[in-house]
Amino acid sequence: MQKYYLANKDKIAAYQRAYMKVYRLTHKAEKKVYAKAYRSANQEELSAYGKAYRKANPEKCVAKRRKYRALKRGNAHNPYKDIDIFERDNWICGICGQKINKRLKHPNPRSKSIDHIMPLSRGGNDTPINVQAAHLRCNLSKYAGGGGQLRLIG
Repeated sequence: MQKYYLANKDKIAAYQRAYMKVYRLTHKAEKKVYAKAYRSANQEELSAYGKAYRKANPEKCVAKRRKYRALKRGNAHNPYKDIDIFERDNWICGICGQKINKRLKHPNPRSKSIDHIMPLSRGGNDTPINVQAAHLRCNLSKYAGGGGQLRLIG
C-alpha cells in the first residue's frame, strides 16, 4: 500500500481535492446550519476572541477595513503598511506641512492618520501612490475634498 501511495501521490492528491470539492458543494447547507448553531452556542467566547484579536492587531484590522471600503466601491487596492507611508513622508503632514508626533495616539487631533489624496468616495484607489501621512485633524477637516494633493506635486 505504501509503495502504491508513493508511486501515485499526485494522482491521489488530485482525487482527494476533487472529492472534497464535491463534498463541500453537496454539504453546503448542512455546514451553514452547523456554523450558525456553533456561533449561537459560543457567542460570548467568539466575541471575546474577536475583541482580543482586534486589540492585539489594530494595524491588521485597520488595513482589512480599508481594503473592504476600497473594493466595495470598485476601487483598486494595493496592500501597504501605515508605517511605510509615514517613513516615506518623513512624518510630515501632507496637508498642513507640519511634523507629526509619533507618540500621540488616535483620539488626539495631532495624532497620525493616513489620508487618501483622491478620496475613495470620488474613485481614488487604496494604493501607496494615493495616500499620504496626515494629522488626524487635518484629515478629518479635509473630509472628501481634494485639498492636499497639490502639496505632493509642488
